[in-house]
Amino acid sequence: MAGMVELYREALEAFLQEAPLLMQQYRAHWLVGDWPAARRAAHSLKSADAVMGAMAMSQAAKALEQLAAAERHEQVPEAAWQACMQAWQRFTQAVAVYFPA
Repeated sequence: MAGMVELYREALEAFLQEAPLLMQQYRAHWLVGDWPAARRAAHSLKSADAVMGAMAMSQAAKALEQLAAAERHEQVPEAAWQACMQAWQRFTQAVAVYFPA
């Protein structure tokens, strides 16, 4: 965001609220076999992650999107899901500097 810290902070605040919802939507859609909805949630998450600079999380969301696109009928692959969750945790720790206590 070209050095506009306040603008990034505002966008980041919205992202920090939206991303967990997208992750929950993905998992819920996956578990009931709604592949198109799961794919859309993962795609939205992947895009939002990339915009905010959460590249590891974007890559993990891309893997989730690909699994949904393939309409894999097993449970959410834990390795892909855990990679997404771990990337989320690392990202939120890294951006905590924008929200001092």
